[in-house]
Amino acid sequence: MNIRIRLGITSLLLMSALGLPAQHKWTLDECIDYAMEHNIDILQRDLNITKQQVSLESAKNQRLPDLSLQLGEQVSFGNYNLATGYVEDEIKDENRDLSYTTARLAITMPIFSGFKVKNSVKADEFALQSATANLDNARKDMKINVAVYYLECLYYKSMADVAYAQVGVSKKLLERATALVEEGKRPRSEQAEAESQLSNDEYLLTDAKGQATLALLSLRQLLNLETDGDFDVAEMDNDGNTVLPLSPEIVYNGVSETYPSIIEAKSMIEASRSQVQVARSGLYPSVMFQGYIGAFFPAFFGKEIRGDMADFSFFRNLMNEVVGLHVVIPLIYKKTRSNIRSANLDVRYREMMLDDARQNLRKDIETAYYNANVAKDKYEAAEKSVIASRITVGYEEERYDAGRSNIFDLQQAQQKLLQAQQNAVRAKYEYLVRKRILDFYME
Repeated sequence: MNIRIRLGITSLLLMSALGLPAQHKWTLDECIDYAMEHNIDILQRDLNITKQQVSLESAKNQRLPDLSLQLGEQVSFGNYNLATGYVEDEIKDENRDLSYTTARLAITMPIFSGFKVKNSVKADEFALQSATANLDNARKDMKINVAVYYLECLYYKSMADVAYAQVGVSKKLLERATALVEEGKRPRSEQAEAESQLSNDEYLLTDAKGQATLALLSLRQLLNLETDGDFDVAEMDNDGNTVLPLSPEIVYNGVSETYPSIIEAKSMIEASRSQVQVARSGLYPSVMFQGYIGAFFPAFFGKEIRGDMADFSFFRNLMNEVVGLHVVIPLIYKKTRSNIRSANLDVRYREMMLDDARQNLRKDIETAYYNANVAKDKYEAAEKSVIASRITVGYEEERYDAGRSNIFDLQQAQQKLLQAQQNAVRAKYEYLVRKRILDFYME
């Protein structure tokens, strides 16, 4: 029994005896879920949604009144009173300097602002829809990226398996060539050629293992996963469904109006149109209700206030209540017209962004569709090539054992089989990647 196999069986038996769990291998769905929760770009876009929600709430709150309490302490030098403009006869004194404490409770509420508040709320609602669609689009892109990196890991691991199997074949060939040389049936050069081929195959195996390690590292970094070198991925076979859509147009028509990038672009157009109306509100008069209740209490320097002056009635006489409407009528529109023009230009820009998003989506779907079709054909052809190469190697081994062929012909046949196996591995995972990407567009 091969020593590697014996060691593997021994390790499994020891883990079973000690109750140790085998290494967990991450599935594609687990990698995607982890990336959604820990990728910085995804988290930032999710935070942007919260910011847009706060902005929308602030826009809605513009309809509510503002209530404020104003307190002040002032000093007046001379014959002056805050309420009347002069000092009453009964409190006149040679020293007319005084200080007074003021307090005012004021309320302000917009009545009409040219529909500015209404359109600001609409703009923020569409901006929130755009931010949500932006997050969904980023998640779709992340799914595609994780799938590509994941299948790249499986590809390099499979290439390492192929290289490992080839090393085993080369070792057997070296053993066979050595035996034949010792029996005097083959020249020494064939043994040297077999040794050279084994060394080359071992180099290829080392390189394949290194590529597999780097691929796992790249996936782990994409996930922002903090773990040691035991990170590994689980094998993913083809689901058996090789039926692809009839045309990319069918795929595009099915998702064109619901795809996140399209929804994002549409929402930004509507938000920009609402901003046009916000800018136009500067052309209309605005009406605002204002009211307040206030009071002040004087303190005269160098003079005692009599009891009747310090009682509540005196303080009440110094209170006043004011209510009113304020109308602001714009007369010059320079800044307002510039804002309207800028907002209209932004609408045109967003409309072009929508056209660009639709074109990019169509291009991406067409590329994914035809890549999947080409990869499917390559995969099927590669599997046929492996079967044919195995048959050829079998014939060459029979001819070599019978003495009708030399080691060079057998090695050439084995190298063709190795190349066919590598092509099959490459084609398999290329097909799985292309098909998975197409599936993501159709979700």
